[in-house]
Amino acid sequence: MAVSAPLRSLEEEVTCSICLDYLRDPVTIDCGHVFCRSCTSDIRPISGNRPVCPLCKKPFKKENIRPVWQLASLVENIERLKVDNGRQPGELAREPQDMKLCERHQEKLHYYCEDDGKLLCVMCRESREHRPHTAVLVEKAALPHREKILNHLNTLRRDRDKIQGFQAKGEADILAALTKLQEQRQYIVAEFKQGHQFLKKREQHLLDQLATLEQLLTEGREKFKTRGVSELDRLTLVISELEGKARQPAAELMQVRVVLAQVGDRYHCYMAFEEILPPRLSV
Repeated sequence: MAVSAPLRSLEEEVTCSICLDYLRDPVTIDCGHVFCRSCTSDIRPISGNRPVCPLCKKPFKKENIRPVWQLASLVENIERLKVDNGRQPGELAREPQDMKLCERHQEKLHYYCEDDGKLLCVMCRESREHRPHTAVLVEKAALPHREKILNHLNTLRRDRDKIQGFQAKGEADILAALTKLQEQRQYIVAEFKQGHQFLKKREQHLLDQLATLEQLLTEGREKFKTRGVSELDRLTLVISELEGKARQPAAELMQVRVVLAQVGDRYHCYMAFEEILPPRLSV
């Protein structure tokens, strides 16, 4: 938004000729020119160990410096007017709109008293109570605290980044371990499945062998039993005959060779009986 001519003229009136900013804590020197208090403190002595005015070059005494409260109020009113017109206050110098006011003078608290640790307005700064004290601009006084906060913030942000890095690495390591465990689980299941299949086949093979042997033993048992009964009957008959021959007179025993030859043939038949014995069990 364009600045009106009257407002621009007022801004020129309240602009410090040294810093080219709005007059902050304006003071007047012996020649009548007005500057910021902080700007006058930077003026070095030249003529007769006395500082001179930057505009008219006339020497002045620092003890004669006096505040110009009316100009300080005018600066605040100009800033307030610019806010009302929709512009940011003081393109030359910006101040927070929520700055606290002095309870006694209702002026903005621009200064900080290092001796009392209190915030001061322009009038408090020039009062008998605080004039001997060391007072600095609030922004300057707050700068070390702001720097400490920023340092703490940087440290905390670094710690946060480290923790986030640890979390990311830990999460990646855990996921890798879980993946490896899953692979091992699948390997174990596959190996045991293969082993179960082998054992199942081996079990079936042995059971088939046992079934075959059981069938052979059952069949052999029946044959052995039948053949055994038959051979026992034949042996009983031969024994009976031989017992009868043994009781015959000696002359008749001379004819026993024929009988013994017949018994020998029967003995060979008894020997063949071993062939029907059941097979031995072997796995």
